[in-house]
Amino acid sequence: MISIIIPTLNEERSLPSLLNAIGQQGADYEVIVVDGGSQDRTLDIARDHEVRTLVSPPGRGAAMCIGASASRGEVLLFLHDTRISREHLTDPIQRS
Repeated sequence: MISIIIPTLNEERSLPSLLNAIGQQGADYEVIVVDGGSQDRTLDIARDHEVRTLVSPPGRGAAMCIGASASRGEVLLFLHDTRISREHLTDPIQRS
């Protein structure tokens, strides 16, 4: 299983499209959104997408560590300011 860890801070604009793209993947994965104190709807959006949400102190490093500690996957994928296509998780060889 892949654990997709997304550290966030005020990502209400970009998070929906990222979570929608992840939701279209055919791979075995879990999504963990770790928020560092957003003042917008970031956590609400993550919860609306029914992904696991955690809160961390400010800072991407802290969020990444908390997400990694809570993950259950054999592979950790950290996404920040990233867009993915439909095939990214299901066919990584095709990307090269």
